[in-house]
Amino acid sequence: MKRSSRAWAAVGVLTVAVVSGCAGRRASATPVPAAAAQAGDSAARPGGGGQQGPRPYTRVITSEAVTRTGLFNVHRVDDDLFFEIPRAELNRDILVVQRTAAGGSSTGFFGGGPTRVVEFAREGDRVLLRQKSYGIVADTMRNISQAVRALNYGPIIASFDVEAWGADSAAVIDVTELFTTNVTEFAGVPQVQSDRSFIQSFSALPENVNVEATQTGNQPPPSGSPPGSRPATVTAITSWSFLKLPEDPMRPRLHDRRVGLGSIEHIDYSRPEHEAMTRRFIRRYRLEKQNPAAPVSDPVEPIVFYIDRATPEWLVPYVIEGVDDWEPAYREAGFSNAIEGRLAPAPADDPDFSLLDARHSVIYWRPSDVANATGGQIVDPRTGEIIKAEVNMYHNVQNLLRNWYFTQVSPLDPRAQQLPLPDSLMGRLVRYVVAHEVGHAIGFPHNMKASAMYPPDSLRSEAFLRRMGGHVATLMDYSRFNYVAQPEDSIPPALLVPDIGPYDRFAIMWQNKPIPGAATPDDEWATLDQWSRMQDTIPWFRWQTADATAPVDELTEAVGDADAVKSSGLGMRNLERVVASLLRVAERPGQDYTLLDELYGNAVAQWGRYNGHVAAVVAGAETWERYGTGPRFEPLPEARQREAVRYLTTNAFRVPAMFLNPDILRRIEQEGVVQRIRGAQAGVLNSLLAVSRLNRLVEYEALAGQGGDAYTVAEFLRELRDGVWTELAAGNPRIDVYRRNLQRAYLESADRAINPPAPPANASAAQQAAAAAARFSDARALLRGELVELQRAVATATNRTNDAMTRLHLRDVTLEIERMLDPTN
Repeated sequence: MKRSSRAWAAVGVLTVAVVSGCAGRRASATPVPAAAAQAGDSAARPGGGGQQGPRPYTRVITSEAVTRTGLFNVHRVDDDLFFEIPRAELNRDILVVQRTAAGGSSTGFFGGGPTRVVEFAREGDRVLLRQKSYGIVADTMRNISQAVRALNYGPIIASFDVEAWGADSAAVIDVTELFTTNVTEFAGVPQVQSDRSFIQSFSALPENVNVEATQTGNQPPPSGSPPGSRPATVTAITSWSFLKLPEDPMRPRLHDRRVGLGSIEHIDYSRPEHEAMTRRFIRRYRLEKQNPAAPVSDPVEPIVFYIDRATPEWLVPYVIEGVDDWEPAYREAGFSNAIEGRLAPAPADDPDFSLLDARHSVIYWRPSDVANATGGQIVDPRTGEIIKAEVNMYHNVQNLLRNWYFTQVSPLDPRAQQLPLPDSLMGRLVRYVVAHEVGHAIGFPHNMKASAMYPPDSLRSEAFLRRMGGHVATLMDYSRFNYVAQPEDSIPPALLVPDIGPYDRFAIMWQNKPIPGAATPDDEWATLDQWSRMQDTIPWFRWQTADATAPVDELTEAVGDADAVKSSGLGMRNLERVVASLLRVAERPGQDYTLLDELYGNAVAQWGRYNGHVAAVVAGAETWERYGTGPRFEPLPEARQREAVRYLTTNAFRVPAMFLNPDILRRIEQEGVVQRIRGAQAGVLNSLLAVSRLNRLVEYEALAGQGGDAYTVAEFLRELRDGVWTELAAGNPRIDVYRRNLQRAYLESADRAINPPAPPANASAAQQAAAAAARFSDARALLRGELVELQRAVATATNRTNDAMTRLHLRDVTLEIERMLDPTN
């Protein structure tokens, strides 16, 4: 339907209504001047040409219409798009998935877009597009459901006049401006401008309708821009997929904090408990057996991840394998052929196929220099059923994988002792990342506890690694490559990379295995609880403890953190071998030293990670999520904490000679190594002297009681002072530049604990509580006492040294301590 010039003028009038949140070409909620309404002015009904009420069908959907038939018929007439919604599809829950298909900012392209549940509801000769919510629910047979229904009265996103009535009273509405004007909930770019926005394409399928539109808007200048900065124009193709949610919802499965599975939550006001009861249900695909009586059966609908055709050709098989790696775990849960990776159809084979379709789970390949990957899912908010899962593979994740693998295990794999890595190895590493992100997409959060479930010595045994399927119990830990193994262990390189582990198989079973005879989520609980309690005797089935504040067994980027001291020591042996190989690997005639600089920086960062793993032992606790069967937190023994401080004294507070190789440093920088080392050491000290850590030591000591197994905060501070200020006891103290920097960092960390800044005026309650804990605690008093003792030792050492720089440094330290102890002077 072509607009007249008068109708275009009317669109300009409508823009005001759209900005205020009222959408739709003929938005009857828009205030209309009385005189215009009485006169039947077409300006009161944009594009209406003066026609009041629905018109004959053939006047609206003309012979020129391009029509697609599906969930509801979709018609394009010239520039206008019409939905023809049957009565049967009114008041149905429809999931709307919005994504950026092309253009826009890099953030918009990779960040996806909002999802929401809506319904089309008829009000006389209007159709309302209303947003729905499932945050609170109630059994419709209970009286309280009336109040819940009233609270769930959702916002109206748009109001459309019925243009015509189709067969069986199907409402024909013009939805063009839903996608081409600044309707907040449907805007893919900021401040959508209708004069530069238009419908791009559309399709209709039995379960859903897809629309793409080019949207152009104005991106406001970023904060801090110079005065007078103008908005930037941004254009994107935005996609919306309208998918009818199942009329027969999946039976949800209750969530359990002992098992790491993503969840949704409702407050159910019809529960018998004497409280507003929050109920959580896990996220999972709807897997139903073709043969319910068979122990193992193909599902009615398998899980299919479509592989983006933008994926580099040589990597496609590895990406597919990353999906298929999960198939054996589903088989153990009773489902054969339950999951597969499949290359997306080519446009010539299926013109209507879209990766952005709400029905399809997808692995996108993103042309980005972001060195990362992500995975997630969109679920039915009523039940937790995964509708669409999505993985983003950013192209530069290959750089991250190269650096990790080279830095952690190149001494164990001859293929990694020269760069670039062979394609076969990089493909295997990409497969590992894909499998990890698919884990997120099928409902798994991270499980950082898994890397602490095996003792370090076992990680050096090929037989153990083969039996357990790798060095970590799950792919969902940040436990990259097995740096604990040593060259003399002769571990096959295939066992250096994580794989699907026993925890993954356990969690897939818990998530998906049918429970015969159960008709409701509550009926399943006795069996689910029995499965969860398998963790009592099988520790690698455990998941991390959600409310733990300092779990020593949930470290990130760790391998073998059941004993972080031993594992970090073994990692350092491999790191020395790595640094010794840097020049051979990264110096190439005709190429600059960018690679050498990057690899050296990664080696220093890895040293910092090992130190951080050990620092976590001090005031750390082992945790175990339990439901009514015993303690959940157990502070570490005094001996383990002392051992950690001794390790740090030797390995963190003394600079490893490998990092001070002038043959490397003179190639990559004119200056900077001193500050680089200082930054790494300061991070450890800031962590050790954090008020929260010191307060935990105080609390552990109090609960242990007289003669209990506790590492007292006084002992810790004394041993830390001895490790940082060792030179003060020498007959003729000489302190080099690295140790001087370490000691300054110690003072800075102590200063923050003793003289914490006041919280800002708008501080949250949590920030105010943290500030109070820093100001009023035994830790503050103990640190002051440490500084007084340090001040005496510094004064004595100053008189003994004959090194000029050391003397100046110690005099400066004295002044700093005086300022810290009395900041008012």
